Amino acid sequence: MKCGELKSHIEWAKVEFLNTGEIVELETKEDSVCHFFDPFEHENDRIVLRLDWSDPDTHGNPSLDADFYDKNTKKKRRLKGERKDVHHTPTTKPGERIYCWQFKGYEESFKVMIGWLLSATASVGVSCSVELEVVKGNQNQS
Repeated sequence: MKCGELKSHIEWAKVEFLNTGEIVELETKEDSVCHFFDPFEHENDRIVLRLDWSDPDTHGNPSLDADFYDKNTKKKRRLKGERKDVHHTPTTKPGERIYCWQFKGYEESFKVMIGWLLSATASVGVSCSVELEVVKGNQNQS
């Protein structure tokens, strides 16, 4: 999926947090290929999780990406060490949209549900075929 195409393919994306059962609809941003979680803070980080549809796995599932910001200065942090290790998170089982994200003692497991938009093109046509045979009368009729 490319920038600007997300809303034409997906009506909504929701997550069910497996530890609480809470269901939350994710947000999108203009010209993005991601669905965004609400930001949260852990230790000195403000963390934004997002489902990135730009490079899906072999089953068509997005990667779970994590962006880190300094919670005081709001500046984006560099991805190194533990942050780099959890920046990209695949699904836990092939073919399922279940993710488990862990960082410095924080853990969140959730299932992603997608409301796909379908489009179809149909063409309707009428075909008619007629075959005629002309038989000339015989002039030597009695």
